[in-house]
Amino acid sequence: MESKLIYHKRNFKKNLPGYLLLAPATIAVLALSIYPMIRGIFLSFMNYNLVRARGDSFQTFAGLENYKKIFVNEIFLKSIGNTIKWTLVNLIVQLVVAMLLALALNQKLRGRAAFRILTLVPWAVPPYIAVMTFTFLYSAQVGILNILAVRLGVVAEAVSWLGNKGSAFWCIVALSVWKGMPFQMVFILTALQGIPGEVYESAKIDGGSAWQIFWKVTLPIIKEPLMLTTVLNVIGILSSFYPWMMTEGGPLYSTETIYTFAYRQAFVNHDFGTASASAVLLFIFTTILTWIYLRIIREKN
Repeated sequence: MESKLIYHKRNFKKNLPGYLLLAPATIAVLALSIYPMIRGIFLSFMNYNLVRARGDSFQTFAGLENYKKIFVNEIFLKSIGNTIKWTLVNLIVQLVVAMLLALALNQKLRGRAAFRILTLVPWAVPPYIAVMTFTFLYSAQVGILNILAVRLGVVAEAVSWLGNKGSAFWCIVALSVWKGMPFQMVFILTALQGIPGEVYESAKIDGGSAWQIFWKVTLPIIKEPLMLTTVLNVIGILSSFYPWMMTEGGPLYSTETIYTFAYRQAFVNHDFGTASASAVLLFIFTTILTWIYLRIIREKN
């Protein structure tokens, strides 16, 4: 026992420089991720409405009351459906667009380097600048989209794209896809470049068509990095703030997601109890969705 303690002490002294290098990152993760998550879970079981900060019930234990409140809230119930729709549409469209671009940029094309740089431009643009640009494009007064639509005869007069329940959601999706697509494309393109050319040559010799080669050769090889980027993308999509930045969840809560609902409860209604409860449910939803996806992928192995 004593010899083990001496061994561990020596080992600790030997690895101390490495521990010191890891310390800042560890402290940052604990302070910016772990503590807020634990604090959020704690507040979800508390009466923490700043509007009633002087009341007797403020900062008292509420049990499951906050969860009951949000499940009878029509806006929250609507946000659940919007969140599922938002996640699936973004995930599928981003994946398809990113895959097509990666496959194209993996070919020997003239000016391929320039095209690769151009596809990364959306990723480099700050989110707020992107939101301002797209909001300007959708403007009913000076928006380019309206000008082209009227001149081409698509619409008779300018349309308030972000003010219309039928179009607001898809307008935000367009921005989200434009911003999120490069992230997946880089992962997929990197995986494609790691496939030896001999693999494709053998598949062609065996008489495989382009679709068969993609489905039976390319896709199984890049499945692991594709799984990783999809999981990361799901987390990013669910925590996207674009619906609030562009429409504040409107019109008539047609673009309200669980994430924007939590923000509204916290920073508009100042009810941090229900905001935390909805955030905890979003975390659970994200975990379940990720688990289901990973389970499906593993079962196909």
